[in-house]
Amino acid sequence: MIRLTNVSYLCIAISTYVLLNIIGAGQCYGEDKTLKNHLIKEYTSPKGNIIVRHYVDGYEICPDGDIWLYSKKNPSKKALLFSYERDADVLISPDEKWLVINYRAGCNVTDANLYKQIKDLKYEYVTSLNDFAWDLFRVTHKQYKIPDFFHNYAEAVLWSSDSKSVMIEIYGHDDISPKKLEPWYCIYDLTTGKMTLDFNRIFNRDTYHPNGEAKGRELFTY
Repeated sequence: MIRLTNVSYLCIAISTYVLLNIIGAGQCYGEDKTLKNHLIKEYTSPKGNIIVRHYVDGYEICPDGDIWLYSKKNPSKKALLFSYERDADVLISPDEKWLVINYRAGCNVTDANLYKQIKDLKYEYVTSLNDFAWDLFRVTHKQYKIPDFFHNYAEAVLWSSDSKSVMIEIYGHDDISPKKLEPWYCIYDLTTGKMTLDFNRIFNRDTYHPNGEAKGRELFTY
């Protein structure tokens, strides 16, 4: 009886540890935190005001990592944007007021998470773009009765020049079925909060300026 009780306590302890690690994965922070040991990636925002740095604790295949944002003008000023397991990267809008974190949480899923700038290096989570993209694909392909792929991915790949929309790529496949989806693209419009296939009107707006400046909202249509 005592042996069974000890095993039970061990199981509870292990379960609690796993649960806490799952809850802690992918968290976002605004406060300071000790840097991890190794800098593995660094890139600059479109306007050059923000430096993005990825730090990990080791060089194993899928190390836990932190994404930090640094001020280009004042390198001592920094903020922890995101902590992740496995892999993640950041796609910042041209005006630096928005960003998407492509969080590759596992071998079978990638989550595209939208964030909005609150002030300086502080960004706040808005929504996941996965369901918006996959829902639009299923609505526009009803005749195929698209399954819920075990491996399903959604990533932000490109911001529009006016920072008001972002291109999302989705793809997926199953392990036990030959069905798969090759990369398929749609546009998330920040002004409406909806996903669309209207690439020219939404994604290409404010790209052509006859006077050489983006003062107006000239729409270039084909």
